[in-house]
Amino acid sequence: MKTNLYAQRNERLYLKNKKYKEPTVCKVCGLVFIGGIWKKIEKPKGEYYEDICPACRRIQDNYYGGILNLKSDIIKSKKEEIINLMKNKEKESENINPLRRIGKIEQISDNEMNVYTTFEHLAVAIGKAIQRAFKGDLDIKYKENDKVARVYWVK
Repeated sequence: MKTNLYAQRNERLYLKNKKYKEPTVCKVCGLVFIGGIWKKIEKPKGEYYEDICPACRRIQDNYYGGILNLKSDIIKSKKEEIINLMKNKEKESENINPLRRIGKIEQISDNEMNVYTTFEHLAVAIGKAIQRAFKGDLDIKYKENDKVARVYWVK
């Protein structure tokens, strides 16, 4: 079994390899690094450091942890409902970890879209929620030795 050194190196770049001073405020989204984790709290009063949190860095670098591909004739007629479901799942997931976000939604055609998430857990959660709501087939694939989920939903 081969180890994907590129993926491991990049994963460390976004989470494990960087030591943030406390408190650090993300200059893109405003999350605060305090107590060893990123939190969605008010910016600290007084002095603080500025940097870019791992989620914003992933979005800027276009290096996503989850890619969800949706293919169905209902996308055109139910697009707003589908996007609302995704946004609700994102908010739910942010309560667990504010670094879990939808980075972008890409419309490929009337019946296909890709959703890019900062971490694999959110792509999987959104895929499962869409399957529960609209039925269809869900396939979840993880790259070997990489923390990237590719989720496919077809109806």
